[in-house]
Amino acid sequence: MSETLLEAQQISVQFGGLMAVRAVDTAVKAGEILGVIGPNGAGKSTFLNVLTGLQRPSQGKLRVGSEEIANLKAWRMAKLGVARSFQTIRLLDDLNTVENVLLGSHLYAKTGFLDVIARTPRWRKTERQLAQEAFEMLEWLGVGHKATDAISNLSLQERRRVEMARALMTRPRILLLDEPCAGFSPQESLALSDVIRAIRDRGISIVLVEHNVKLVMSLADRVVVLDHGQKIAEGTPAEVSQNEAVIKAYLGGEVHA
Repeated sequence: MSETLLEAQQISVQFGGLMAVRAVDTAVKAGEILGVIGPNGAGKSTFLNVLTGLQRPSQGKLRVGSEEIANLKAWRMAKLGVARSFQTIRLLDDLNTVENVLLGSHLYAKTGFLDVIARTPRWRKTERQLAQEAFEMLEWLGVGHKATDAISNLSLQERRRVEMARALMTRPRILLLDEPCAGFSPQESLALSDVIRAIRDRGISIVLVEHNVKLVMSLADRVVVLDHGQKIAEGTPAEVSQNEAVIKAYLGGEVHA
């Protein structure tokens, strides 16, 4: 069996009288793409926020590898190998493309405050190595030619790839993608799906939250379906697409594996 990298046990999130996520269990296995789908308001983004430390669960447990964790900050989750991109792109307009990507490398830059102030040989060597890695990451994701461009000069698809490059610079074991194809044409979505597969083929597990159900079904090894904060199904795309509760709540019979 594949190694379990991350496990959510009975995760619930309550905002006042609203139960946004209710007792959801799932796990992320090594080398897989896990899809998370559901109608608007199903609790997908809230659940993703719990998995990345941006939202504290009201109840439940989260385990990364063999370590049970509780209420960790997002940067601590990143150090444990969990990275993400956001539905609303969060790049810094006052930095160019490669500078935005380099922000993801701060977790393992082995230089101290005095190194930076004095611009020591160790600092210069580290900066060169990280810059080279960032340029190579952009090249691999197909936006190397925009490395020194202002973010404002990039298309939506290019910005998505830059944000993914920044997340990958944290050297994660799990990459969580929140609506990466939002606003994309069918051709752009297809191109990004090839990128997602390539990332998985590098040994990085993917959690994919996406409204494009056909895309998820074509990419995912397993699919979790949420509705009104509850998990109503989990299984292979073929199993989920034939699940009566899923068809009633979300798919409408349109997707067939």
